[in-house]
Amino acid sequence: MAHWRDAIRGGAANGFLHASRRQKQTSLCISSVVEGTNVSGVIPRELYTSYSDLTVLVKAANQHGSATSTMAAFNTGDIKKPPTPEITHHCPQPLEIYWIVQCEDQGSSDQLCEVQYRPQDQQGWTQEEDILRSFLLLTPRPYTVYEFQVRCACEGPQALMSDWSSVYKAWSSESAPVKALDVWSDCGVTSELSQCALMWKEMPTWLAQGKVLGYVVTLSYSNGTVAVVNVSMSKPGGLCVCQEKRCRFTPSLWGVSSVDVSVYNSQGASKPAPLALPTSGLQVPELSFTVNQDILSLNVSWSLPPQPIENMHEYVVQYKQVGLPPTQGFDWIIVHQNHTSVILRGGFENHTAYNVSLFAVFINSSCLLASAISYSLHGLPPKVTEFKVQHISDSQVTLSWQHISLTQSKGLILCYQLVLNNVTVYNVSRDQNSLHLSGLTSGHHQVWIRAETKAGLGPSETINFSTENSHGFLKYLVPGIIAGMLLLIIIIVQMKNCAKVPDPSNSKLLQQMKLQFNSSLTAIFSPLESNPKISELEVVENPFWDANACPRKRSSPDGQTEGVVGEERTHIRTDEEAEKEEDADEGYSKIIDTDEEERDGGESGSLLEDDQFVSDYEKHFMPVVV
Repeated sequence: MAHWRDAIRGGAANGFLHASRRQKQTSLCISSVVEGTNVSGVIPRELYTSYSDLTVLVKAANQHGSATSTMAAFNTGDIKKPPTPEITHHCPQPLEIYWIVQCEDQGSSDQLCEVQYRPQDQQGWTQEEDILRSFLLLTPRPYTVYEFQVRCACEGPQALMSDWSSVYKAWSSESAPVKALDVWSDCGVTSELSQCALMWKEMPTWLAQGKVLGYVVTLSYSNGTVAVVNVSMSKPGGLCVCQEKRCRFTPSLWGVSSVDVSVYNSQGASKPAPLALPTSGLQVPELSFTVNQDILSLNVSWSLPPQPIENMHEYVVQYKQVGLPPTQGFDWIIVHQNHTSVILRGGFENHTAYNVSLFAVFINSSCLLASAISYSLHGLPPKVTEFKVQHISDSQVTLSWQHISLTQSKGLILCYQLVLNNVTVYNVSRDQNSLHLSGLTSGHHQVWIRAETKAGLGPSETINFSTENSHGFLKYLVPGIIAGMLLLIIIIVQMKNCAKVPDPSNSKLLQQMKLQFNSSLTAIFSPLESNPKISELEVVENPFWDANACPRKRSSPDGQTEGVVGEERTHIRTDEEAEKEEDADEGYSKIIDTDEEERDGGESGSLLEDDQFVSDYEKHFMPVVV
């Protein structure tokens, strides 16, 4: 059987299988030719019958000639496929698998098997032949899941391979980690250590070479003290939180001079990985730094400096989603010092801003070289808000609006476009939030504004204003308000400073004069005195009595008035006029204001007898002979 199999396999390209069968009853020989490939050939079922003798040979031909294999003879009734083998168990160190197959039914206890294997995370199989009853994998990857399959053929003249067994999975043995962790820090927009969060990436299983039991964080402080923190994975939470294949160490790094992190399993620990602490004191050249958006990725590139940066080991490119808390939406990648580009791939969200930064890494420090804002996919910006008139005059106006934030813009804002009266277009830088327009004509105006990104212009916001309204209103409003307030203040002051003046018609002297006038027109008064007039008026601002401010009559010891104090008269009076004036003064001294009488409860007699009290009318008005 093995000889026949070799003959089949020995056929080169453009091989032909020449099969002939002989029937036992008639001894008739029937020949046929079947075309095959360079490694195999199939004889159709209709070309032979069961339990018949069959001879097969392979002939190969090309442009240089042909060759023929040896002939294989067998009876088709003797061909039987053995049962599928079963993998029973394995040993992890070294990794060896064992199986059993039933060949006794085939009349033989010997077997030849084939084994194929692969790590679980790979697609292709590795195949081994001529295996007996077990298979030893000499150099497996530590702590890796391997998949195995076995098929066997029982030895004999009619050997035929069985079907492949079911997949058997086995773990290889653990080993101490051989590679250091990838350690970095998220410091936000500052380089202050108090604001930095220590982070590292979880080591893949094939690099950890065992089940990760925990991490060791060593903190060395500037005052010489050292703190060693053992973070165990058996107690989730606490000082260390691991999510999405990244771990965050929460204690503050204030006052820390160096940080080392290592990972350990049951077989040992990895080499400590130092953290490159951020610093701003290094002199580094300026680089041309660009970030281009692609489908589900960010293409980052930069130029090499004219002179190499001294003692630099490598670059680090990090990205941070704008608007999220520290360590969220954050990742980084290490780049060789001679490379000038890298492609960032991850779960980028559409229309979302990311801050991409380039760092130079030294022995125990790092320095920011450049940064840029980029979007995974640009979209139309939203409407501009708080668009208003900030200042307006006869022919000028200042308009202002609010900047669209990075978390709301859906793309990088290129500029703000303003259109005046649907005619004049102004493109304003994205860094500005106001526009001054001058030379405007009187009348109504309209301005609309919209933002622009790479995806196009967003919706517009409109504002209307009128310059003529501003000329008439603002020019006279403020002076009018000031003048009205001054007038109101003057009126209030005068009302407070002016005392109440009694009505002269309530005077008893005038009432007596009216009666005398009705009885006799010639005895006492002249025609002019029949309708007495007030010849002088003095306004006293002090509401209290002041002897020097208001004229007052002096009284003689017998109660008669002698004259007016503080008043100069230029008229030369006759004896008759003086006598008449004395009579008038005597009568006027008895005038009583009816308002005063009602207020005093009818006690006017006592007021007249008290020479120190003088009525309001006598303070301000004195009858003078005309």
